[in-house]
Amino acid sequence: MRIDQYIGLNDWARKLVTRKQKVREHGVQIFADGKRKRFSRWRKINVVRTEHAGVLRGAWNPAVAKLHRYTLPDGRVYVEHVQCAPWSGGPCYYIALKDQFTGEWVPESLWTDEETNCA
Repeated sequence: MRIDQYIGLNDWARKLVTRKQKVREHGVQIFADGKRKRFSRWRKINVVRTEHAGVLRGAWNPAVAKLHRYTLPDGRVYVEHVQCAPWSGGPCYYIALKDQFTGEWVPESLWTDEETNCA
């Protein structure tokens, strides 16, 4: 069977871009009848801002996956790129992060040759 296989980011990169932080929210709920109720609650929010940056086009599918741009709290901006796409019944798309400003790969986000068979 021939298919496009999206592998995605490695564990380190996935954890980086999905980090959350616990915050305390205080506010007032206003109901349709005009009544108000104060609230205070804990909630987890994303620490990293995620934006759509493009589409990964496959060998058979016009859109295999969306590619993203991530803005970290310290101002660094990383963009998803295909690191390699070895063939195994179709391309296997291994995604890694590049620094948007320097264009260099983020070393921790790279898949190893043993993981990808892209020697």
